[in-house]
Amino acid sequence: MTWMGCRGMLRPMNDVKPITATRRDNPEILIERARSLIPALRQRSGQANAERRLPQETIDDFRRLDLTRCLQPAMFGGFGSDYRVFSKMLRVLAQGCGSSAWVAAVHGEHNWVVGNFSEAAQRDVWGGNPHAVASASVAPNGSAEPVAGGHRLSGRWGFASGCDHAQWILLGSMAKTGGKPESRMFLVPMSEVEIVDDWHVMGLCGTGSKSVVVKETVVPATHSVSTHELKTGTAPGAAVHANPLYRTPRNLLALLSLSSVVVGLAERAVAEFVEFTRERRSRGLRVADLEAVQLMVAEAAAQAETAALIGEHTIDRNTTLVETRQPVDAEQVAWSRRNASYSTQLAQSAVKLIFEAAGGTALYASNPLQEIFRDTMAASAHLSLTWHRAAPYYGQIRLGLPVDFDTL
Repeated sequence: MTWMGCRGMLRPMNDVKPITATRRDNPEILIERARSLIPALRQRSGQANAERRLPQETIDDFRRLDLTRCLQPAMFGGFGSDYRVFSKMLRVLAQGCGSSAWVAAVHGEHNWVVGNFSEAAQRDVWGGNPHAVASASVAPNGSAEPVAGGHRLSGRWGFASGCDHAQWILLGSMAKTGGKPESRMFLVPMSEVEIVDDWHVMGLCGTGSKSVVVKETVVPATHSVSTHELKTGTAPGAAVHANPLYRTPRNLLALLSLSSVVVGLAERAVAEFVEFTRERRSRGLRVADLEAVQLMVAEAAAQAETAALIGEHTIDRNTTLVETRQPVDAEQVAWSRRNASYSTQLAQSAVKLIFEAAGGTALYASNPLQEIFRDTMAASAHLSLTWHRAAPYYGQIRLGLPVDFDTL
């Protein structure tokens, strides 16, 4: 993409293209399309782990089947759907490969975030490439110095999942102004970013969640939004699109994309164990006859199913809340964060139970339970999903203690 000066800021030359695309497909078709990929994703999971990034074939499949366009605005050719469909699609993808589902979650959720930016920024992203996706690292690192028409951004950010296959990246930083520094999110072309190949990990190896470095790039004012606007559903995109998705406070739903992947991994763990245990024998005994194994399967299945129900209930309630224009307060956001984390904890517990029940057979690299276990542990370690991070806010509010909405 060629960038040019325009009224004191950097703007891509394709921003004058008219966008008239609309979408009328039933978005639930994405769930079945995701299901059709399960065999291929399982076959490629070893390659994804070895290369520490998704195979290009998987990215091509996502694009061919429009799987990352679930939450993309309809005016740019996306489905403009909601988290009900998105979450179920991610749980299905996790039946094939945890890393693939995680990258689909990140790229797909960030299409929603980009839809919250100015119309000019959205046209820059999708005007020349309606399939463009964004990676992100939202922790407020680096520095953002005010300059004419925008900010000069520089710094280093970590955990940018799917950055190898993204065309844009969302970066968080504290923007310096005349008053108190403000947390903002900046939309930057990947051509302005250096990828640091440091993703050597035990789980979710194929997500390519590498660090990125930006050196003195100027980001136009149209290409940043305040974190407060995203958290309150008042970002510029709310005025661009009639769809209530783009006036939804981000923390009502965002974490449920990641937790949905963990739930999908737990559902697969139960299914995999049941499949190979029904006829398995160990030391002359039929393993399925052991009461201990029966109890572990029952408990793990209950945990995985409960985790899924919590996620579905939270998404349904929050979506209805926004669609009916009811006020969103700090308790509702804290409740949502609590539920995403608790759903993750239940799913993680289910996978641990299944891994323990499998015994020594799960230690072999050829056993899919090993990869599921590693991916689940890695996903559950995400700071926003950990119980000690998410739960206190809800407890504080219920106990009558003050909580700043912007900290949620």
